[in-house]
Amino acid sequence: MSLAQLPRHIVCAVDFSEISAHALAYAQTIARAAGAELTALYAESIPMPPYFTERQIEELRRQYRESLEEAERSLRRFLEAHLGPAAARVRAQTVEAAPVDGILAAASRLGADWIALGTHGRTGVNRWLLGSVAERVLRASNLPVLMARAPARPAAPVSIRRILCPVNDSELARRSLQLAALLAKTLGAELTAIHVREAGAPSRIADLCAWIPPEERALCGIREVEREGDAAEEILKAAGETACDLLVVGARHRTFFDSTVLGTTTVRVVRHAPCPVLTLIERRGGDQDRS
Repeated sequence: MSLAQLPRHIVCAVDFSEISAHALAYAQTIARAAGAELTALYAESIPMPPYFTERQIEELRRQYRESLEEAERSLRRFLEAHLGPAAARVRAQTVEAAPVDGILAAASRLGADWIALGTHGRTGVNRWLLGSVAERVLRASNLPVLMARAPARPAAPVSIRRILCPVNDSELARRSLQLAALLAKTLGAELTAIHVREAGAPSRIADLCAWIPPEERALCGIREVEREGDAAEEILKAAGETACDLLVVGARHRTFFDSTVLGTTTVRVVRHAPCPVLTLIERRGGDQDRS
């Protein structure tokens, strides 16, 4: 079993909305604590109308290149407005690509370990709604994806003090809990592991604490909570009760006809969680997805 590692490079997609600023603040908080590099990315493309002449296409491309240059200047101003002096340590990049393709390609090109983005955004052609860009990135990515919904109140400086990690008795859950414990140690946060017992499953995971390396276990408070019932409902209920600042969940991909499917529990938790969700991805073609 591979041990969890903190990110060394996070790519955070932004669309100039307040919600992407919220995702950026979370990514910056984790990057700063982990000593990781952070790249803020804006991706956009304009399809060329098939009826344009070659001269019209060249003129549109010229205008588009100028708009990307302005977008990069706007991105830098966006970082300064939302991160203050810390913006100087964040790389800003704009790419000419459809958002999903641009985000995934940039993460690969830059050697990123995590992707971060907001789950809502501007209305119109470039809206970033869960079920659109955000969910498509989550379904296509092999990297951990940090997704932040709109904050309940205007974003103050982000503080991650309570982390919740749902677990079952699986290798993926063990890796998720290891990473959650490492984050808790690095951020000085309290970690709660929640096990929702399914019908016929053991009432307890006997070696839960043994999943965590001793150095992390000694330096962060770990609490185990057991519940029965619908997994997504109980996880979301616990997230509200613990006022958690971050959920860390594991998700398996199943592949059918070249498309990727996530488990319903994962999708429901990501869609309705009251705090940002970090999803660890495991891709196994044809596996039964119970995450």
